[in-house]
Amino acid sequence: MSAPPAYPDKADVQRLAVYGYTLHRSRHFILRVIDPVLARDFLAGLAQKRLITNASIDHGDARRLADHGYCPANIGFTFRGLEKLELPLPYLRVFQEKSPAFAEGAHLRAARRLADTGASAAQWWDERFRPDHAHVLLSIHADEERELDECTAALGQLAGADGLDGWKASLDGCHLGDRENRRVHFGFRDGISNPLIKGFHPCEPAPESRAPKAHAAGEFVLGYPNDEKFNPWLLLSPGPSSNPWLRPSARIEPEFFRNGSFAAFRKIEQHEREFRAFVLAWAKRLSASQDEIYAKQEYIRAKLAGRWDDGSVVQPGHIRAPVPNSGAEGKPQSADPNDFDFSEDLDGEGCPFGAHIRRMNPRADLIVPFRRRPLARRGMPYGPPFEAAPDAARGLLGLFFCASLEDQFEHLLAEWANANPMGPDNRGNAKDPIIGKHENTQAVFDIPVKGESLCQLDGFTPFVT
Repeated sequence: MSAPPAYPDKADVQRLAVYGYTLHRSRHFILRVIDPVLARDFLAGLAQKRLITNASIDHGDARRLADHGYCPANIGFTFRGLEKLELPLPYLRVFQEKSPAFAEGAHLRAARRLADTGASAAQWWDERFRPDHAHVLLSIHADEERELDECTAALGQLAGADGLDGWKASLDGCHLGDRENRRVHFGFRDGISNPLIKGFHPCEPAPESRAPKAHAAGEFVLGYPNDEKFNPWLLLSPGPSSNPWLRPSARIEPEFFRNGSFAAFRKIEQHEREFRAFVLAWAKRLSASQDEIYAKQEYIRAKLAGRWDDGSVVQPGHIRAPVPNSGAEGKPQSADPNDFDFSEDLDGEGCPFGAHIRRMNPRADLIVPFRRRPLARRGMPYGPPFEAAPDAARGLLGLFFCASLEDQFEHLLAEWANANPMGPDNRGNAKDPIIGKHENTQAVFDIPVKGESLCQLDGFTPFVT
């Protein structure tokens, strides 16, 4: 196998992994292979009709599929799905060696690697996520529910569709708010933390004082060097004592392991009533008057997340969301909501060390060079807004793309979200306040405030399942 090109060919990479869509709705089918021959016919039909959109197709072309009764589609397989589709054994062996998380599946790793315990334990998951059912994930996107319905009917008419079961039980998502101001449940602005990928996005060099803004393609797409200039999916090992599975083989076409991505698909229920009650209770305790309670709720949400509701990062000294285009101490605020690295907030007086965004991407908090662990997030809310139906089920259908489930997705959940937060002066011991599996109600979330006495919140319970 020759060395890969510097950047992937966009036509060989699925669009959803690197760009996503601005479309308003999504529908996900978790399908079970019941006839491998028919199922392979169905997959061939998707390819022949060019329904699986790739990264070379712009949004307009993807959107125009609706004119023919289809929607832009993207597809993924579990390891068991590849087994059911009768992928040759040598290919499966490569996956087993290079990605045990993919080969073992989420059910086996839920407690140890994903911190999924208690009400989130695998035994309580939606039955569609069972290993003996979850073989193929087919996702379609559109602006209107009618378009999703038309595409669903058209997909069901393709040759081989009967080889897959699960068409009647889709998981549907719909953005909250308009296209320019999309929100997730809990009220935070959505879609602002998308990483830049070299070869796909225009990327400017980062200042010397900051970590690079863009990531190597190998952080998201298999077969290319990652940020550490390491390519674990280059199936060529020239050493005399190399592992035989890594040598080119007549039975393996190494190109098969290039230009794909791993994705974790999560149905995350959000307990908004409990979250609102927690925020309100602390707002009352920390407010000097009834008039302060609303503003204090906004402040607490911002400290927990690390961003104000509008997406701007919390800066030292700010007790209210900043006026647009103005930053800390009157400095102009960047139009890019990710143009910061905590280097001006080393004490956590703006964004606390334990806040959600600081855990997920600690940026300048670690003094020595450290392994960045980026994810491409393609989630969409499900369920109605809280005000419309307080008792309805709601949450997030999350798709998290990366090139290493172990090094990126699992590490963020088990180590950064559900362990003590990073930061040299952190005085808290609570887990991630938004997505953590809180078991100790006496664990505290520390809010550093310059010149003021200790401010720590406790009483956390899980706000997501």
